Amino acid sequence: MKKEVTIWSEGTRMAGDLFLPDDLREEEKRPAILLCHGWGGPKSHLSSTYAPFFCKGGFVCLTFDYRGWFESDARIATFEKQPAPDADGFVTLRGKPVREIVDPLDQNRDINNALDFLISQPAVDSSRIGLWGSSFGGGHVLYVAGHDPRIKAVVSQVPGMGPAPDERGFVAPGPQVQQLASAMARGDIKELPRPKEQPESLKGIGDFRTMWRYRPRVAARNIKAPTLIIDQEQEEYGGRENSGLAAKNAIPGTTIVKYHVFAGTHYDIYERNYRESARMALDWFTEHLMHK
Repeated sequence: MKKEVTIWSEGTRMAGDLFLPDDLREEEKRPAILLCHGWGGPKSHLSSTYAPFFCKGGFVCLTFDYRGWFESDARIATFEKQPAPDADGFVTLRGKPVREIVDPLDQNRDINNALDFLISQPAVDSSRIGLWGSSFGGGHVLYVAGHDPRIKAVVSQVPGMGPAPDERGFVAPGPQVQQLASAMARGDIKELPRPKEQPESLKGIGDFRTMWRYRPRVAARNIKAPTLIIDQEQEEYGGRENSGLAAKNAIPGTTIVKYHVFAGTHYDIYERNYRESARMALDWFTEHLMHK
């Protein structure tokens, strides 16, 4: 059974789909999986593919749209000084919705709030929570799992692992990124500049002011939950050394890790390799969540 739900993330409404197994008994608690799409991908894709497949396997599942994307509301940017609140504590001012911006730190906050929502559901066993993520979302689930002890199993496919850090684990912003960030901080530029041309598969724009601060490779060093990494041999977004292979190499040797590589390029994971990768993910969650 699927039902539409509302998740609140930092005061902004996110649209979600909650999946409950058909054979769920009253007062029964099941393991649950939160699914996190890549870049600004729609929950509608996950809600018609992976989520119902995992749900048929016995899991409660939750999909959602990040703030500012598709069915979710956007945070509001204001370009004027706020007036004093009225007697009820409210202010009225003109603002602009911030849509189709990929801010990895904002998106991880959305994931945290979606997790809090999922854990609160009556049918969910909070001691058996799994994360599934793909592409940029594949990096997100590793980032979260490296910080959150509630996560007990992870599946990350073709993950975006962010910029490679130096020997200290740090990344510095480039001169152009710093100039843009400073101009926006001063108010000289009100919004992120939009590129004139970009791939159709990467709708929107990345917030390069925060991209360099996003370090899933570093967070992955702390992962203790069993982790399945699914990669594509001809990964075109920086190669496997900046995707699944980077994740495999970052996770401690004491953690249970399985690394699988399919033939093909990045988007083949959603098409010709979908059925096999989805089955691998379901088997992984079943092994590490269902039978614990």
